[in-house]
Amino acid sequence: MVATGANFPALFTLQGARYMKRTIAKFARTLGTPVSLVTALTLLPAGAHADLLFEHDGHTYKLVVLPATWEEAAAAAKGTTLAGDPGYLARIDSAAENQAILEAVTSHLSPAQLANSIPNDGSEAAFVWLGGSDARREGQWTWSNNGDLFWQGDFNGAPVNGRFTNWGVQPDNLGGAENALAMGLANWPEPFYDLGEAGQWNDLDAGNKLVYVIEYDAVVEPLTGYLDQPADQGVYSGVGMIRGWALSEEGVERIEVYIDGRYAFDVPYGDPREDVGFAYSDIDGSSTSGFSVPFNYSALSAGEHAISVIVTDRLGDRIEHSATFEVVRFEQSFLYKENTPNMNWSLASSYANYITVRGVEVSGSTYSVTLRWQTMTQSFEIINIVKH
Repeated sequence: MVATGANFPALFTLQGARYMKRTIAKFARTLGTPVSLVTALTLLPAGAHADLLFEHDGHTYKLVVLPATWEEAAAAAKGTTLAGDPGYLARIDSAAENQAILEAVTSHLSPAQLANSIPNDGSEAAFVWLGGSDARREGQWTWSNNGDLFWQGDFNGAPVNGRFTNWGVQPDNLGGAENALAMGLANWPEPFYDLGEAGQWNDLDAGNKLVYVIEYDAVVEPLTGYLDQPADQGVYSGVGMIRGWALSEEGVERIEVYIDGRYAFDVPYGDPREDVGFAYSDIDGSSTSGFSVPFNYSALSAGEHAISVIVTDRLGDRIEHSATFEVVRFEQSFLYKENTPNMNWSLASSYANYITVRGVEVSGSTYSVTLRWQTMTQSFEIINIVKH
């Protein structure tokens, strides 16, 4: 059971304890489950920050704090939209834009998140992925959003058609496999710091896992928002969250949730969202524009499901956010104490960040359960359950 997001106070405070008590009670009312049977939610560790939205010169940017390879980041960016505009890994066309991204990223990430965004190249500095690459042809650096060529050659090369660049003593294609563009978040490398400064660019192996910035050519709409969870094409099991944010200059009146085309419930509104408040500081209430509710995904049948969240403002304008997700579950929708999974005779195997446990017994049936490590939640999440 996993809940994520920066819209929860730390658990180890009086405020956090009161919040959890209210949240568990709200969850119990939603599902008709006794409060005593609701287990604790796993939240982001203290000091961890959620994704950040910010704006510069008519564009919107999203800092994604879950590290990914360059290819994963590019695919994730391409698969998102904001106000109908598709996303892409950030493209930088001016010194002002470069500085705006550097300041937003470095001021938002926690020390632990910075440490998780250090590539395996010996620089000992954190980097953030941008949308440049020369993977198609060595030394021909292009932007991923439209293929514009902006640099030719190595560190002795030159910009194309006067386009902005901000390389350190780069690119050098060290080892012959550095084809992805990243911005340094500190001077590098240790201990001499003579190859680049914070804000300058470096070519890195695309297999490194770094935080990344998505850019949108989007104009802020009067009614806007985002569905954070469930994520489109995500896999869920047990108790998690339905959460996101919504914002209207006229004020949000109602947030409805539909599961597989049927109305399910309304979601409470008003959770803290510092990232939205930062991005839309000119709109009243933006810093408390979050919505969230615990939800038992295992109450749904195994397989694919669709969710729609419809936001209505006080003028009656509406906006819909949708996602398709998969549910994996045991036969029972809620495992009580007497049918807790028994793993006395189970066998576990691992590969990369996956663990598969075979021989899990639940109420007389045997299952194989696969878990995957999620950096954002700092926990293993169930992604597959197979009955034998």
